[in-house]
Amino acid sequence: MRSKSAPVIVLCGLVTVAACSVEGEEARRASGHDDVLAISAPDALAIELAVSDCSLASTVPGPGWEPGALLRVPIVVHVIADDGCATGNVSDAAVASQIAVLNEDYRANAGAGVDTRIEFFLATEDPQGAPTTGITRSCNTTWHRDRGDYWLSLAWDPTRYLNLYTNNANGARGYVPFLPADPAGDVGQPRDRVVVNFLAFGRNGPFPPYHQGRTATHEIGHYLGLFHTYYEGCGVADAPGCYTSGDRICDTQPNETFHKGCPADATGCGGTPAPIDNYMELTDDTCMTGFTAEQAQRMRCTLGTYRAGLAP
Repeated sequence: MRSKSAPVIVLCGLVTVAACSVEGEEARRASGHDDVLAISAPDALAIELAVSDCSLASTVPGPGWEPGALLRVPIVVHVIADDGCATGNVSDAAVASQIAVLNEDYRANAGAGVDTRIEFFLATEDPQGAPTTGITRSCNTTWHRDRGDYWLSLAWDPTRYLNLYTNNANGARGYVPFLPADPAGDVGQPRDRVVVNFLAFGRNGPFPPYHQGRTATHEIGHYLGLFHTYYEGCGVADAPGCYTSGDRICDTQPNETFHKGCPADATGCGGTPAPIDNYMELTDDTCMTGFTAEQAQRMRCTLGTYRAGLAP
């Protein structure tokens, strides 16, 4: 079995930091930059494959992962502003709007895509059992620039809470540091997190076309085990090969590359329409409209396999 690599999943595209771009993300991934976490030991993959229906190497959909019981995931949002508590000081209202967007998207309330039967809510108790709003606030310019191990100071138990941080994401729109199936990752450890640029956070934000909260939808998709639709290119078009190639999903249209904007005439592999409306593409927020049925199954598998304490 050939060794695979699991990238740090980054959404670039905000121009506040010129060093980051979608093209830059792809170049770093291809060149083996630090944005790639290599799994150098095939044995680790073999062990993981034996116990998971949603591994790095494959997806095994089935009745056990179909959306059934409602799974509710508690979120703590760590708002990180600069030293003056001015830049990046996301409001409580923006946080509430982001949670609303997540639930609309994951429950397919807009009528497009598949209802995953996954919901999110701001935590009502902190790790010590005290009442909380589910929002923490810090004013630290280093942390705001996504530097320093801020998660060591701020993270709530990652086995019980989804820790979502808003800062400048080092110029990206957002990222997760690893996919949960990665044996080299740290699921349940402090660095297990989702990071979203404060400019792309919440509904009706300040930075069109990434202003409707879809960056968090996308990044939490990675947190729940999904690849980009264009991961590893076209892959094999038909089952069973499509479950072990490309994005490891058969009901997403084969997709060779990412797309920007909302190009209605974009084509993917073999001339089929590109899945520009999928939350795991890189199109504009208003272009994305849903997840597929097998993406829903992979995310529910991830919750049951790697993140069982989040939605018991």
